[in-house]
Amino acid sequence: MAPTPPGRLETSCQSLEDLGAWLASRDFGRLEDDALPMLLLAVHGRDFTRDFREEFAAEDDWAPALARTARAVGRAFDFLREDAGIPHLELVPRPDALPLLCRFFHLHPQPPLAARLRLSHWLWRQALFDSSRSSPDPAALALLTPDADASVRALLHRVGPPPRGWERYSQPGMAGLASVADRVEANALLALKPRHLLTGAVLEPGPLLEVQGAVAFLPLFPPPLSGGASPPGPGSDLLLTLANQVFHPVLAPGRSLLGLVRTGVTPPVVFPSHALGPDALAALRQGDGAAFLALRRDALVTHIRAFIQARTGADTEGDASIPEE
Repeated sequence: MAPTPPGRLETSCQSLEDLGAWLASRDFGRLEDDALPMLLLAVHGRDFTRDFREEFAAEDDWAPALARTARAVGRAFDFLREDAGIPHLELVPRPDALPLLCRFFHLHPQPPLAARLRLSHWLWRQALFDSSRSSPDPAALALLTPDADASVRALLHRVGPPPRGWERYSQPGMAGLASVADRVEANALLALKPRHLLTGAVLEPGPLLEVQGAVAFLPLFPPPLSGGASPPGPGSDLLLTLANQVFHPVLAPGRSLLGLVRTGVTPPVVFPSHALGPDALAALRQGDGAAFLALRRDALVTHIRAFIQARTGADTEGDASIPEE
């Protein structure tokens, strides 16, 4: 009969359940239960699409396997937060990258800074430009070798350079957690380091996402605009896009995000952290909601283009140096 990890082991993570709890304590979010066996297999170079009970034999020692997995996944989480600029597990654009990341950090606990940078470029290119692979591919584990730089170059080569025309991005959708595009745009919004509209304090994404989830991306204007008819021109089309969203805690009854922005209560340092420029604010205070949304959309498009360029390394010369294999 295929083995099941024992309930108690002499290690800091004594079961898959303990491993999940330990990883959740790192303030990066909680993995789904079915992700833990997948990452356990990937860290050990096994086919992570199979049932882990088919990949491990009854005589396998689970204690070191769980310990190795905890270390590798913890390093992958640190990389996602510190190098890739992703503040919470819910915002990883494509979670199918996690098995490869964890295997990489098992093989390379402290990779060189250049390799970490290229690995971040791979992560974002895979999310934004690699539409040909829609499911985890255990064959990619073979690309990860004891040579960290060669491993990352192989991953980048597999995805390819940013395609021509990526910079034509022109219409933000709606930030959230449901799709790859939602999560990319949510990360771009959070890269501005949003501040609280009342206190001016920088908001911590992790705790707010834990409490509110996708509801942390709040609308400024509830449709229809200001409780009346939808505005003419582009405004009505923008109500259900990022142009009408801010990352913010839900306010107490009787307060509204829009009211705070309009009345001047909000400290000026807050506005750039939400891509609220002077022209957009002037339009809002003059009662021109449609112009406000259009101007904020334009600011967000500029920001998101720069975000994509920086995260994918689309402006670097490194692409030309990735060798053909």
